Amino acid sequence: MTYAQVVNFLNKPPSLAGRVVRAYVAQYSFVALLLDTDEVIAFATSEVCVGKWFEVFPISLYQLPPDYEFEWIELDEPLAVASTVQIWREEWQEAVENHGQLLGSGPNSLQCSAALGEAPKTAGMVVKVNAGMQWIGPDGRSLLICSSEASPFKINSATDIQGIQEIMKHHTFQ
Repeated sequence: MTYAQVVNFLNKPPSLAGRVVRAYVAQYSFVALLLDTDEVIAFATSEVCVGKWFEVFPISLYQLPPDYEFEWIELDEPLAVASTVQIWREEWQEAVENHGQLLGSGPNSLQCSAALGEAPKTAGMVVKVNAGMQWIGPDGRSLLICSSEASPFKINSATDIQGIQEIMKHHTFQ
């Protein structure tokens, strides 16, 4: 697939290999990680306009106010990070007819998203979006954060296999 644009705000994602994640906090619009050194790394989405009425929301580093009071979710066991994998999806627009239910004079479109390689061949402009990251421990446990494929500015997170599988239905590890 040739992409019209690749949107990636994490050209050099923070390397957590060898680091330990003790806890995290997951809000609607950001996720923060508490590392073994009491360092906090936070992620949110950024709005990027890639065409008329076409915005995508890649994951990016985020700076929280210094006085932010965290309500940490302690991991059952701290996660010693052995590797990191980036998470991607593709997004495109499909034309839709307005039968009186849509606002504006058109042309009208529906924004779609899916795992890499799933956009229809008829899609005119397909954008590859860096949506998130997964940190994996040597024992196979992991923590995944990912911008939502369906809700702008929303961040999804999961530490259990079922939650990770649900998020990955619309994404690709790469």
